[in-house]
Amino acid sequence: MTLWRILSFLLAALLFAGSPWLGAMAADEQDARRVTVGINLFPAVLAADQDIGSKRSNEGLLLLLLVHRDETALVDQLAATLRDKGEIRGIPVQVKPVSIAQLPAYAKSKVAGVFVAQRLGDDIGAVLDFSHRHQLLSFSPFPGDVERGVAAGLVVSDRVLPYVNTTAIDAAGVRIKPFFLKIAERYEQR
Repeated sequence: MTLWRILSFLLAALLFAGSPWLGAMAADEQDARRVTVGINLFPAVLAADQDIGSKRSNEGLLLLLLVHRDETALVDQLAATLRDKGEIRGIPVQVKPVSIAQLPAYAKSKVAGVFVAQRLGDDIGAVLDFSHRHQLLSFSPFPGDVERGVAAGLVVSDRVLPYVNTTAIDAAGVRIKPFFLKIAERYEQR
């Protein structure tokens, strides 16, 4: 067997079996796509909050937090995308990238929604606590976060749909428009 055939065989085996390195690259690309779709879906989810008008800051803006661990450049791009939307239900938005460590600094701020911009692992608990205390929607595009208690996310099948955790929405005291709940896929904790 020639060296070329051996290398070809090994490469084919790695591609077929899936090496951790290739899997990590694919996961990163998939996460990037989910975040891009999620940041565009987030305003529609916030617009479904029946009380969004009462969540204006003293300046009359909807303060939206993009929470991350250490992805500052990515979150700055996401913030620009969200700012370009301009408003939600006619209310101008103010977007702030916030590291998970900075989240407690917003305890006294009037926040309208939180977008999880990076996988947070166990730190997701801080977002859940913050959302419940402030009675606001949390949104994560990452698989498993809705099941862990984030109020909303997305599900990808033959199309992209909002994915909501009705228990988390109720716990946060958020009232969602009935039409939105009809089109969203629901996760109900038992």
